[in-house]
Amino acid sequence: MRKITLSEYNSIPKDYRGIWTVERWDLPDWEKMRTKHMGKRTMMVYDKGTCLLVEGMGFEIVDDSSWKKPDEVKREIGARYLNFYTEQGREPHYADCIIRWSDTLETVEVRIALSMDSNTEKDDEIFFYCNSLEELKSLANKGMEDFTIAGCLGFGIYEDLL
Repeated sequence: MRKITLSEYNSIPKDYRGIWTVERWDLPDWEKMRTKHMGKRTMMVYDKGTCLLVEGMGFEIVDDSSWKKPDEVKREIGARYLNFYTEQGREPHYADCIIRWSDTLETVEVRIALSMDSNTEKDDEIFFYCNSLEELKSLANKGMEDFTIAGCLGFGIYEDLL
């Protein structure tokens, strides 16, 4: 079953989404199927042809109204980076972040390396490698990877790399 955020659903043109309101008594098992359709949100998609998906059967809507927007996440990354740099007086090696998978919309805490070589003894702890703070911030936008950064917990250094 597809998962879609509420804001993505609302951004679909009204001609391609709606609420099922039509009774289909012409269908033999309509009485049994009725509760699966009536009052449910619908959307038209192209998947090897045009298909009508019904909420609860073809797709699930996840309410994203409380999620941070990409610009908020970028500001949070910038503020936490500035705080770290001000306190430590040096560039961090990594950022601890919360990511959201694009397909399942599930979140998980991960460590993302900044300007750090791969294939080190720390490799098992690193989820993703970035070359700069700006590249890290760009991961808050959809479409770059199969995940987006949903929040920044802070920055850190590996003492043994100094």
